[in-house]
Amino acid sequence: MSAQVGQRSAFEAAIDAAPDAANGYAVLGDWLSQEGDPRGELIALQQLSELDRRQRERVKALLYEPSIRCLAGPLAQWRWGFVHTATLVRPTGPGASERIDLARLLGHPSLRFLRALTLGQEPLFDALDELAAAAPRVLSSLTLYSPRLLELSRVPSLSSLTQLQLSVPEVAGALAVMPRLDSMTLSFLSWDGATAQGLFEANERRLAMLKLVVAGALELEPLEAVLALPHLEHLTLEATEMGVDAIEAIASSEAVNRLVTLDLSRSGLSERGAKRLLQVTRQLPRLSSLVLGDAADP
Repeated sequence: MSAQVGQRSAFEAAIDAAPDAANGYAVLGDWLSQEGDPRGELIALQQLSELDRRQRERVKALLYEPSIRCLAGPLAQWRWGFVHTATLVRPTGPGASERIDLARLLGHPSLRFLRALTLGQEPLFDALDELAAAAPRVLSSLTLYSPRLLELSRVPSLSSLTQLQLSVPEVAGALAVMPRLDSMTLSFLSWDGATAQGLFEANERRLAMLKLVVAGALELEPLEAVLALPHLEHLTLEATEMGVDAIEAIASSEAVNRLVTLDLSRSGLSERGAKRLLQVTRQLPRLSSLVLGDAADP
């Protein structure tokens, strides 16, 4: 390993240890500028709190530099010289048959510190295999969209992942252990006991935040599975309809001793359910935030 490669690796390792701290990028940017790498200038510009017109035009030009250009427009959000958030969904319209080469993209230097990825390319399983092979080092948020059943075992176990969002019609199998996963958003139509076991069993000890989105009425089975999570503190429920039976399930669960925030603003909560909820909140000793929308007719 050359001294130059070793020095860059050391700077990158410092960012890996604190990927949301601006200082590590600034240090890397100074070194890159000394090496004549245009990314150093991009880092410096994107760390300024405000840019004038000339500086904004310069940033646009730098994003088209051959060594930097990878994703543009709504597909990417940049931060401090690198892609911070990437969205890769199934193409539509002209060129819809084209598929982004995920393996090649994730190996691009501009995605070295990717923090959030939304993935909806079909076939999704192939994309997930490519993601597992690339193993982004600091990816913290992964969102998966698919019109088909998602086999949970194909979701890669990324050591840096803290947030997982699933929007699929059905899931099967079991999710692997993700050592830092503490937040999930679930949006799908089919739910049973086996689904809950596959989703939560390996990671339930770490899950503190969960958002459940269902089409139609909120059934008790998925709600009870969520409420049984031993460290659940933050819960958001979204549904077309939510009755008083769901409130009773919350009241009778062990979660009443742990919930810190409860968001039912888009739950379709009935008026009767809302009245019962206000009584139940007296049983929630740690609750600091309760968010309600307009109650639906009973």
